[in-house]
Amino acid sequence: MRSILITICFIICSCFIKGGALSAQESTQCIALITGLKGNVMVKKAGKTDFVKVLWGTQLFSGDQIKTDPKSETTLTYINGIISGVGPGSIVTVSTGDLAKTEPAGNVKKVSSAMMVNMSALTSGKDTKKDVGALAGLRATDKEETIELTSPYNTFIRTNLPTFSWVPRKPYDKFVVNLYNSNGLVWSRKVDKSPLQLSESDKGLDFGETYFWNVEGEDLLENEKSSNYKFSVLSVDKSKEVLDQEAMIRKTFDNDSDSSSLHSFLGAYYMNQGLLQDAINEFQIVSGINPDAPLPHEILGSLYSDAGNKDKAIEELQKALKLSKAEEK
Repeated sequence: MRSILITICFIICSCFIKGGALSAQESTQCIALITGLKGNVMVKKAGKTDFVKVLWGTQLFSGDQIKTDPKSETTLTYINGIISGVGPGSIVTVSTGDLAKTEPAGNVKKVSSAMMVNMSALTSGKDTKKDVGALAGLRATDKEETIELTSPYNTFIRTNLPTFSWVPRKPYDKFVVNLYNSNGLVWSRKVDKSPLQLSESDKGLDFGETYFWNVEGEDLLENEKSSNYKFSVLSVDKSKEVLDQEAMIRKTFDNDSDSSSLHSFLGAYYMNQGLLQDAINEFQIVSGINPDAPLPHEILGSLYSDAGNKDKAIEELQKALKLSKAEEK
């Protein structure tokens, strides 16, 4: 089976490494990627006679034809940073000549070089079957924890007033949330349920500091405690930088909350900054917009693996494998 774990930057970077803008003779080199889809969009590969359905993450080569039906549209991201929309009822042939475009016009956008560099966070080239097998041996425990911490979870965060969330596997009377830093216990809070949201009236956490936390469930018989997980608060300067970059990305895509391209670039940027939970949130959105595409689940599997949540990583990779097999039929 052809590896389905091919990411946006792997394609982009490999194209640049082989000499930047492509010549007409380099027809076998990928020059664009499907990063946005609405409705039924088809592709006829160069030299083929039939149109087949495209998915988020489909690679495009010179001579490939994209066809949209009257209620469909798609977005192509080229290796030179040009993002081009294909409207309803269109047939467009992908060409190396498209790489000559340097300025936005009409439905064409131009993203910054920094935004393209951020896509390097998605680089991979693994076999999903092997990943599922390898991760299966890395489950934290054979027994499911009675309290599962969900956020923040082995990640950087931007705010010093985070929300702590968890999932109990059985009923408890109360929960005690314990927060620690390198000097010991910072505070304990007793609450009735998840989540615990720090408010403006609370003393905020220290920017640039790393913390650990756990949750203890109380009932009449005994108390049970979750595992400890860590997170780090970005520095003040880094938090401002992230907000600025996020605003630039959103502006590029006109704040279109339904755009897979928007959430792809946001997710790649967050991943590159170590904001794993933010990246997971973005690629969950991409997955929801593109339910038939295996690639978002592959990326989510990688993110969960990086965060140390092996069970969730396996779950996402298994979804990707199932979708990939369905695509091959």
